Order: sequence, then C-alpha cells, then structure tokens
Amino acid sequence: MLSLYHRIQKIESLQKTVDKEVRQCKSHTGIECVQHCAHCCSYEDITASPAEFLPFAWHAWRLGLLDQWFDELDKHDSKVCAFARLSEGAWGCKIYPARGLICRLFGFSATTDKNGRPLFAACRILRQHRPELVENVTGYLARGGKMPVIAHYYRQLSAIEPALGREMMPINQAIKKALEIIYFHFSYRECA
Repeated sequence: MLSLYHRIQKIESLQKTVDKEVRQCKSHTGIECVQHCAHCCSYEDITASPAEFLPFAWHAWRLGLLDQWFDELDKHDSKVCAFARLSEGAWGCKIYPARGLICRLFGFSATTDKNGRPLFAACRILRQHRPELVENVTGYLARGGKMPVIAHYYRQLSAIEPALGREMMPINQAIKKALEIIYFHFSYRECA
C-alpha cells in the first residue's frame, strides 16, 4: 500500500487532470460560470468524500494552518460549505486552489446515459441565464467532444483511497475528517 503522502500526490494528480479537462472543455465550448454566482456553493446538501480534501489538509498542516481551519469549521453553524464566501465583495472560495473534486467538477462535467454517452450536467443558473452555452456544450458532446465524467473521477479517487473515496458525507464533515486524518497521522508519527 502506498504511503499517505504518495496517495495524496496521486489525488493531486487526479485534480490536475480534472482541471486540464475542464480547461479544454471551456476552450472548445466557451462555457463559464455566471460572474460572481457561487450559487452552487450555497447549497446545504453538498456531499463530498474526505479523500478529495486530503491534499487541502496536507497543505494546511505544512503551512501550520490545521488549528485555524479546525476553528473555522467548529465556528461555522451552517450546512453551507464553511469556505464559501458568498457576500458581496468577498465572492469566492477561501481554499480555491485546494478545493475538492466536487468543487472542480460541478458545472463543468457530465453524467452518462444508459448507453454510456456523456450528458452535460449543467447547473440550474447556467440553464436559466445562459441557455446558449448549455446548447453549445450539448452539441459539442454530441459531436464527440470530451468533458470530465463525474463518476469516472470518483472511481479513480476510490482506487487511490478505497475507504475514504467511497465515503460520502456533508462537505464540512468531509473537510473536517480529512483534517483529522492528517492531524492524527502527524500526531502519532511524532509520538513514535
């Protein structure tokens, strides 16, 4: 079995692959989020796996920020992601470079139909405000264009981290569990 560090490197590599595929899809279709939307981050029922936040937790440890992020999660009394900044002027994600797979894929990915063909999983806001972009992406996929398929990436994540990659929970719990895993990993290592 790979060490925790090597598994995290593999997850980061998977995230980079997602980002590359999303960039390619954007360049071929022109798809972009509605400016300063972040509506997807405001949902209370976003689920994620702890595995997808292990790179974030690892970097938080390296930067000495584990306690700060634990405190932030403990103070947060909403089911909305604790790292989503939704107020005017502070729009965005506090951990954007280290965000999880669900955050990278949402709005820029596909599901598949019963025949395995990709179907654009457009968000409601994009469907309402930019239907021409949704049509453009749908046409691009119909012509054989590529777009990240959500299930494919979660299967790859589960291959890297079998237990944690399959364990889905509310996003704040997933982030906290990833932080705890890194915290205990280094706590026990220091005691040994």
